Amino acid sequence: MKKFIAPAFVSIFLCLSSSAVQADNFTDLIRSAEKNYKAQNYSKALEDLEWARKEISNQHLKSMKSFFPAEIDGMVGKDVDGASVMGIQGITKIYTSSDQTRSVSISLVSGGASPAGGGLGSLMNMASSLGMMVSDGNSKVIIEKGYKGQFVMEDRASGTLTFNLNGGKIIAIETEGYNSPAMAEKVAKMLDLAKIEATL
Repeated sequence: MKKFIAPAFVSIFLCLSSSAVQADNFTDLIRSAEKNYKAQNYSKALEDLEWARKEISNQHLKSMKSFFPAEIDGMVGKDVDGASVMGIQGITKIYTSSDQTRSVSISLVSGGASPAGGGLGSLMNMASSLGMMVSDGNSKVIIEKGYKGQFVMEDRASGTLTFNLNGGKIIAIETEGYNSPAMAEKVAKMLDLAKIEATL
């Protein structure tokens, strides 16, 4: 079965450094940056600020997890992946049936105001448009809570519903083992789209 959204997110975001700074070190990093700046040790000050930025990014990724439902139709979410690179942050949660025949994955991408994020949003809009043109009628415009999304049926049992929000933010809901957009629509109803757009 075709899967093109979540794998693309994973490949884009795997550049995240494996090292993480503890949240309670953030204040120490800022103080260290200020101290090094006053001492005109600018390279060290920049290094401190970069670590502080990484910590903010890590905390943002953690906060993004709160947007996911605990379970979908009895499928408990797991395998949460998240990363950040070039000002873009992305996280995916996968829900799989006990017999492994069905699954749903939800991917959230926050580009903020970064050029890379805006560019990714433009690319996803373009991909959605192309998907609509070449889908042979296997696509559907879905409006949920005032947000317009597009569902594209990739084959007989898999499809992707994509919402392109303001600021280069993207929500992608992929379904496997379902032969219609019904499950993707159901998941979209479970998400607080306005809060996701405002918070990411």
